[in-house]
Amino acid sequence: MGSGGGYVLRRGLYAAGLAFLLSASLGSAEPALEASKSRIEAALQNIVALDRPGQNGYATVSDGNKYVQCGLLRGRVLRCEAAGSAMQPSLDRVLTPERVGRLTALGWHLDPSFGNYAQTFPADIAANTLAERIVQVLVEVYAAQVTNLQVQTAWIKSEPCPPRNGPTQNLAGIVNDALSMAATAVHACAYKPKPNLAPGRPAGSTAELFDFYGARVTGEIGRLRVNIDRRVFAIFQAGIGYVQCEPDASPPAIYCEAQSADSWEALASVLTPDRIAILHAAGYADPGRAPNYWKKYAADRFDNLAIAREVLAILHDVYGYNGLPALEVLTEDSRQ
Repeated sequence: MGSGGGYVLRRGLYAAGLAFLLSASLGSAEPALEASKSRIEAALQNIVALDRPGQNGYATVSDGNKYVQCGLLRGRVLRCEAAGSAMQPSLDRVLTPERVGRLTALGWHLDPSFGNYAQTFPADIAANTLAERIVQVLVEVYAAQVTNLQVQTAWIKSEPCPPRNGPTQNLAGIVNDALSMAATAVHACAYKPKPNLAPGRPAGSTAELFDFYGARVTGEIGRLRVNIDRRVFAIFQAGIGYVQCEPDASPPAIYCEAQSADSWEALASVLTPDRIAILHAAGYADPGRAPNYWKKYAADRFDNLAIAREVLAILHDVYGYNGLPALEVLTEDSRQ
């Protein structure tokens, strides 16, 4: 997306036919809905009014990993993308054929380059009209909660193929140059998924999950131990949650974190008290030292196999991971 000119989206009456009726259950959320639309409108106006040479403005509206992101093209049109399941497989459960049909009816089309659904809007569209359309697609198609909508803007270096959050990461597929996402970012003009290495059937137990992935996870833990004085890491990404580990040299240990709802709000419904109790029983401390649950595996007490077994048990018992889709292993050099 290229840098835009110095025009400002106009406020005005909603275009005929754009207003839509929310279900009666949203009645109590009406103040939150109006507040969200107001913030979205302001964000859209801001990304086109603030012209930073060599940078593009992006406005992102999200509920967990359900999002719409809009950026300004050189031709002074706004290109918006709604989240797809190619880079975020967990959205397969959301984007049913009926809902994809609704996306199409609302004017969104599949962009195969990153698997998101795209639509462009003319430069003179009223900001409140576009805000209305963004909320409409998030609520009607993605079943987003208006009380949970987050709005953010960012200015990113103008280039043909800017970096995007990598597959299965938070807000996978959005344009984002944050350093915290750089290790797993996709810096290309298209995303090419790796071959599906998932087992042929779901794992019915932690033992079966270990049969599928035990050798890989054990080997990665061993790599961390061998490189205990280096800044290396391994993220075991299950799509619905992750465990990430790195070496700690003083005293020698493998430090691991299990993802919390503090780092991804969508996990609030997954991490029930019973599942959090499983983490506590395994020796994981509550978020505080880090935004995730965490534990240090002392090198002289836990071998690679023991750590790997516990990591996979947490993915299975805490996050409900059954081996499908294939476990992704992300490392400091972004190779799997």
